[in-house]
Amino acid sequence: MPAVTRLRSMTPKEAFTVAEMHIEPGFAVERDTLRETAFGFYFHVTTKDYLRTGDLVDLPVGSCGVLVDRLTGDVHDLGSAFGLEYWLEAYDRGLHLPMDVVVLSVSDRQRAASALMRLQMSYIIPEVAYGETWTIPKHYNQKDFIRSFDSLPARFGAQRLIFRMHDLDAIDENPDVNIELELHKGG
Repeated sequence: MPAVTRLRSMTPKEAFTVAEMHIEPGFAVERDTLRETAFGFYFHVTTKDYLRTGDLVDLPVGSCGVLVDRLTGDVHDLGSAFGLEYWLEAYDRGLHLPMDVVVLSVSDRQRAASALMRLQMSYIIPEVAYGETWTIPKHYNQKDFIRSFDSLPARFGAQRLIFRMHDLDAIDENPDVNIELELHKGG
C-alpha cells in the first residue's frame, strides 16, 4: 500500500503571520478576531488609522477580512457582498474552487431548468482574433438546460459557485431536480 502524504496543518500563529504578510500597508490584522474553521483561519482586517482613532470614517469599505487556508497558506480576501457566516460556510464547502454541477435526475424539465438558471452557469467559447485566442464566457440558457436533460447525467464543468451558496441550497430542496457537485478535474 503506498504511503499517504499529508500536508501539515498550520497553527493559528502561523496563519496570523501569513495574513499580516498579505495585507496592504496601512492595514492591520486583528489577532483577537481569530476564528478557526474546517477550511482555515479567519481574521478581521481594519485600517491602522481606525485602530488609532476609533473614528468610523477610518473603517475600510468592502472588506470582511481574510481567510487563510490551513493546508496551503493561501489567503482569501473576503468581500462585503455577504456576511462573515456566509463566507466561512462557502469556503468550508469548497465553493471557492471550480466545481462540476452534475444533474442526476429531473422530474419537471421546465422547473428544473428555471432552478438551474439561478446558478448563472457559463461555458467558454474560444475565439481567435489578431493571432490571440480569447476565451469568451457564455451563459447557459433555459433551452440549453432542457436539451441537456435528454442525456442524464448532464455535466456542467468548471463552474464558479462561491456567490451561489443560497441558490444551491434552494436547489437541494427542489423536488424537480437532483444535482451533485464534484470538484472540477483538469483544465
